[in-house]
Amino acid sequence: MLLPAVVNAITFGTKRAFHGFLRATRKQLVEMGLTAARFDLLSVLVRCRPRELCAPGMRQSAIRRMLGVTAPVVTRMVRALERLGLVRRWRERDWDRRQVLVALTEAGERCILRAREVMLPAVSRMVLRSICFGKHRNADARFRHMDTLESYLRSLRKRFGDTATLYYPWGHPDD
Repeated sequence: MLLPAVVNAITFGTKRAFHGFLRATRKQLVEMGLTAARFDLLSVLVRCRPRELCAPGMRQSAIRRMLGVTAPVVTRMVRALERLGLVRRWRERDWDRRQVLVALTEAGERCILRAREVMLPAVSRMVLRSICFGKHRNADARFRHMDTLESYLRSLRKRFGDTATLYYPWGHPDD
């Protein structure tokens, strides 16, 4: 006799929300030649553009830590983005020659800035309408609901051992 499979409703709901979120954002990202993972990696790099006062490029190891993924994943992603002309990479010369540095190209910078301009407001609206129960136009309600959501997500990430440090500001006064 087979017993019915028991599925945890929260686990299933969280997974379905994640997949729904990817499905809702995929079309716009694909139109810009990106995936959600590529968007995140380019977002890491846009923090230190060549014209700003910071060392050119970011170590692949730092990208790996910020995204919370393995070294081979970052290597594959960077290689694909390099083929698309969105990033360039080179070996560090002065300190540790084992390190690979990655930076946005001009095309990469244009791509991620445009993607962020299009995606972040749309995603914000989508999330706020989903969690504010019709009160998404009220600034206090938006803040309370976003703060609650962020605290739940932070707790889940911590509990499940997520090591990523990339943070997208959502409008909290401390951001």
